[in-house]
Amino acid sequence: MRGLLGSLALAAAAVVAALAIAEIALRSLITQPDFSSYDRGAGWTLNPGTAGWQHQEGTAWLAINREGFRGPEVTERKPPGTVRIAVLGDSFTEAQQVALESTFCAVMQRKLGECLAPGAGPVQVLNFGVDGYGTTQELIALRRRVWRFDPDAVVLAFFTGNDLRNNSIVLEGDQCRPFFVARNGGIALGGPFVDSAWFRFQCMLRFESRHWRVIALLSHARVLIRDRLRARKARAHPAVQGHELGISATIYRAPAGEAWRDAWNVTEEQIALMHREVASHHVPFLAVTLTNAIQVYPDAAVRAAYMRHLGVSDLFYADRRLAALGQREGFPVLNLAEPMQRWADEHHTFLHGFRSTQVGTGHWNVAGHNLGGPLIAERLCSILGKNPPPSRVDTGGEPSATRENYRLYCARCHGAEGRGDGPAAATLRSRPGDFADCAAMRKFSDRMLAKVIRAGGPAAGLSSQMPPWRSIFSDRKIDNLVRLIGSFCASGERGK
Repeated sequence: MRGLLGSLALAAAAVVAALAIAEIALRSLITQPDFSSYDRGAGWTLNPGTAGWQHQEGTAWLAINREGFRGPEVTERKPPGTVRIAVLGDSFTEAQQVALESTFCAVMQRKLGECLAPGAGPVQVLNFGVDGYGTTQELIALRRRVWRFDPDAVVLAFFTGNDLRNNSIVLEGDQCRPFFVARNGGIALGGPFVDSAWFRFQCMLRFESRHWRVIALLSHARVLIRDRLRARKARAHPAVQGHELGISATIYRAPAGEAWRDAWNVTEEQIALMHREVASHHVPFLAVTLTNAIQVYPDAAVRAAYMRHLGVSDLFYADRRLAALGQREGFPVLNLAEPMQRWADEHHTFLHGFRSTQVGTGHWNVAGHNLGGPLIAERLCSILGKNPPPSRVDTGGEPSATRENYRLYCARCHGAEGRGDGPAAATLRSRPGDFADCAAMRKFSDRMLAKVIRAGGPAAGLSSQMPPWRSIFSDRKIDNLVRLIGSFCASGERGK
């Protein structure tokens, strides 16, 4: 028995040594960086400070800045006079397939600089896109990260091809992410990633294992084998042209099954919630529906054959449905599929795909970004022209002016009399502070309240749903608001 245990221990030591040698050898040969890492709130996020080449689809140099998104380094505090646009999205927005200057966010930035009114100031378009994200994770990114950069407008780039599936706890295969689920007549964060610490631990291990080159190589081999088997199956049973792996044809027609109906319902509720949260920060919101490859395939006969196969008269059901949502909820929606389809037909140009993979499938190529970026910028110019970014509110320090500032910027969440019962309160994760609750307000000195108003909730360990107002109010206006807030507590017994 002792000899057997010794042999087993020797064999185990040999395996460990072999793996260690293989790991060292692979690390010297493979220098591909890990562009994403585990994130407790969203499942994963981009890895700050990472840079390297991407060759899987197209070829591009990727550089993730210190703040954790693709683009040049920026300061969290917005430079005076700068117009900042935050763009939320998935892999189409992150755009690993093309060079940074060719992404639609970079194209938007250049075009916005040309079309905004003279004197509007320099433009920064911040690309918060993350490969694989759904609307749930994008809403979390808005709450946790975007507001710190004080944007003047928020754009949601929605990819109908898989965002609906990503938002469904039933349809999405990768459960290492939070979901919104129906609860008490509304939606709330849920799913195994939210509800189970053990499940989150397993997700973390999955991401951490990618740092080991041996495991990464085995995983890559598994993916290659899977793709080869899929390709062999596709050759044996060729799909109609226009079908893409990972994109369900269900998006081109009204949903028939319960799972897809629920996916649509929870998606629409999330987008409406995102709009309300952006509106509560008094900045414009624009939803943009991006294109699927078959929608802009530059051959009408190919599109017609695919539509006959599906039994539909066009490929714009999802785009029209989201436009209708915008009309109901009161926010603008820009559908890109139809104008980009017309351009592709006229110029006989593919807007999706690369020579290294397959033209006419996959993500936008440079032509797609160069066409989509100006269309989004043009719509934003129109919106910002009607709602120019505020510089400073200058209404004086009189009590009536302070009360008006409170009504315009605070009452929507905190209520007219400061009881935390404003019209937007029901849309927030946690109830806004009740300024009339004297016992609760004794915990907050005037200095702390001023800090929260100036720099936002996270500056004092409070909710990220409380935005910073330093770009709106001067220190004097903030001091006046603090005095007004203190007056809601009848006793006036608070710290200074």
